[in-house]
Amino acid sequence: MESDLERCKNLDEVREHIDHLDREIVRLLCRRTHFVHQAARFKEKKSEVVVPERIEAIIAKVRHNALEDGTDPELMEKIYRAMIDAFIWHETRVWKEIHAGKDV
Repeated sequence: MESDLERCKNLDEVREHIDHLDREIVRLLCRRTHFVHQAARFKEKKSEVVVPERIEAIIAKVRHNALEDGTDPELMEKIYRAMIDAFIWHETRVWKEIHAGKDV
């Protein structure tokens, strides 16, 4: 993976690249949040917020993509599981707002 990436000359340069990537990641997470919010609208029951089969399908894709991109699939899985947990928390809140009074 490093072969196609710039090799930094010092820690400040590393941090500058990480800061730039973090900005891009936040933008992408904002877009993902938008779609998670929409998903809550289509789920009639709160139990539909967590779909274990869907989670495992996402993890399988992420692990595959990590291998293709030459990075540690276990690391990517851990990151994605934490991210999915956070989005489940968020979608549950959104679902409750949208479907006030329902708790089916």
